[in-house]
Amino acid sequence: MTNILLLFFALPIATIIISIALQKILDNPLLVAAIIFAIFLVVTFIIGDLNLLIATIVYTILSFLTAAIINYIDENREENNNNNNNNNNINNNQCSCRRR
Repeated sequence: MTNILLLFFALPIATIIISIALQKILDNPLLVAAIIFAIFLVVTFIIGDLNLLIATIVYTILSFLTAAIINYIDENREENNNNNNNNNNINNNQCSCRRR
């Protein structure tokens, strides 16, 4: 029972949290997924369980999807900030022109 909770609850949540942190640091979803895959692959060979090898592949896909979503969110946030800054500069220029 403990192994089932570990495989289906604790490890996926830990994978998501670690993937978000690594994505913020590395800013590369493929590299994040590769690191997660390497970590789980080492653990799989230490434990020697075939079920964990299948879980490793699933966790790697989960890690990549998480990192890609965070990357997409960060890019959109930066784009929106740049658009807002450009709009503020345009508005400031218009206001200063009217004052002259």
